[in-house]
Amino acid sequence: MLPLSLLVGLCACKGEEAPSSSAASSQVEEIDDPNWPAQAAGLELEEQPQRVVSLSPSLTELAYELEGEAQLVGVSNYCDYPAQVEDLPDCGSALLPDRGTLEELSPDLVLASAELSPEDTQWLEELGAQVLVLPRAESMEELGDNYQSLATALHGAEDGPALAQEVFGALEARYEAILEAAGTVETPVSGIYLRQAPLLMATGDTFEGTLLEDLGIQNDAADYTGWQYPQEQAVNLYPDLIFYDEQDISEDYFSSTQVYSTTDAYLNGRLYPVEAITLERQSARMFDTLEQMFQDAYPDIPLPSPQEAEEPGDDGEEEMLDLADATQVE
Repeated sequence: MLPLSLLVGLCACKGEEAPSSSAASSQVEEIDDPNWPAQAAGLELEEQPQRVVSLSPSLTELAYELEGEAQLVGVSNYCDYPAQVEDLPDCGSALLPDRGTLEELSPDLVLASAELSPEDTQWLEELGAQVLVLPRAESMEELGDNYQSLATALHGAEDGPALAQEVFGALEARYEAILEAAGTVETPVSGIYLRQAPLLMATGDTFEGTLLEDLGIQNDAADYTGWQYPQEQAVNLYPDLIFYDEQDISEDYFSSTQVYSTTDAYLNGRLYPVEAITLERQSARMFDTLEQMFQDAYPDIPLPSPQEAEEPGDDGEEEMLDLADATQVE
């Protein structure tokens, strides 16, 4: 028989055994998610939004490009692309949001291209939704910022900028290919982008006017502003080619007006319809349109293949890290 003192000692030792593996695992601290919190265009998001409503047709298209379709639960009344949006509830617009539908959907993030009214913004915040406003871009740099901000809001401070760099980087490469081809033009043609008859066209202060020049086309409206070509100067308007909105203007229009029926564009059959909405939405479809516009203007000049995006490990990796740092909330 063991001495009493030894039995007491053994019991004491057993009472000090290390905790079980399950107890130890419960004490392991949770690993921080490098994506959240994140900051997008000044908006701080603590966690990934799961129920997103887009009140902007352009941001809806970008959301699909940026792999955010699974998070979308509602769209504006004007969203019509891609086709999948037809299956989502209509939620009004930024100007007049449908509060009834929004209340039913209970979004945690609402996207808009224009500021909502203070009353609607406050109502959405009380509903538990944050509002991210990304205005229409007025330059290619601003468009890239919109891609980055939306990707960050959808996917976080690290994954978002990386995805934006991949998606917009490919679009930017296509744009650079257009610029490269335009740089080989020896005899530029003059032209206009007519948005609405008779004289509403892309002037020098507009993004579309800049794009026209980037295509290697001398914009006949470059000296004017606000999308308006002066009526008194219409007699001096003689473009070599005309791009026009195919939805609002028919080709027959040009034969019925003295302003355009005497231009080289009309006489030489250089009238080119454009799906204007693709330029206004500023999504990937815009780059399809720009490529077609360049080929219409200069059919004998081929577009070079877009350069491949830089692989991680090149200078692109350092830029990606900077983008992630810029969107991380301290």
